[in-house]
Amino acid sequence: MRRPSEAERSACWELEIDFDRAVTVGDGTLAVNSDAPSHDAAVALRCGREHPTPGPEFTELGAWPFTSYSGDLVVSTIDGPEPELCKQLLDADRKYRVRVWAKGRDTARDAFERLQGEVYPITGLEEYVIDFETP
Repeated sequence: MRRPSEAERSACWELEIDFDRAVTVGDGTLAVNSDAPSHDAAVALRCGREHPTPGPEFTELGAWPFTSYSGDLVVSTIDGPEPELCKQLLDADRKYRVRVWAKGRDTARDAFERLQGEVYPITGLEEYVIDFETP
């Protein structure tokens, strides 16, 4: 999130998304492309010094430079659930290295097709760990 006095920046849905890549990082914004549409994914946010790598069932999608602004994060998906505000998760005006891991992406599309129309909301297809590491 930006402070009220800050200049406008692109929101995640305004980034030029490359659907061949799982993660797109912009100015204070990060977008993750799921392998299955319209489902609720579990997301864990971590911040601080390096954390242990998630277990072997997780695959690292990459690492990128990331700049915080207000220090607050809004976590949301395109079609729900409601955005979640994480107050002061990050330090304001600080540079981070953001690393993203995922579990379940390889089976998410097939699982989504099986469950569509049978279960709502569709949950449990994918999990993500997003780690904002401080230098």
